[in-house]
Amino acid sequence: MEGQGKTDRHRSAAAIKTLKTTAMILFIAFVAVAFIYVVNGLFKVPSVNFTYTASRLSNVNNIRRQADNTFAWDSVKHATYYVVEVNGTQFTVNECLWHCPDKMNVEFIRVKAVDSSGWYGESDWTYYDGSSYN
Repeated sequence: MEGQGKTDRHRSAAAIKTLKTTAMILFIAFVAVAFIYVVNGLFKVPSVNFTYTASRLSNVNNIRRQADNTFAWDSVKHATYYVVEVNGTQFTVNECLWHCPDKMNVEFIRVKAVDSSGWYGESDWTYYDGSSYN
């Protein structure tokens, strides 16, 4: 009887080993077939696109002409700098004002706020009618 038990345990261990080996072979075969399908374009791996749309900066408000050919505007929360475009030429300023060169013939002015961190992006352009400036 004692010899019979060792044989059953031996058969059970052999069966478990065979089962593990079979499972490993099937897993490797599955991975290989999946790899071949992906590489050859037979199976499309779904892609996940994460997009985060941060809120834009508020538009520049209250653009006004001051003395000495200077234009000013209200500050925009989270703005790092401002871009002033005059007659198609852009200037970057860190303050809420821009000094126009004396000899520049101003046809139009527009200003936008920019956040250099990229978190808020930039505002839309705000236009100022420069025709009354000439």
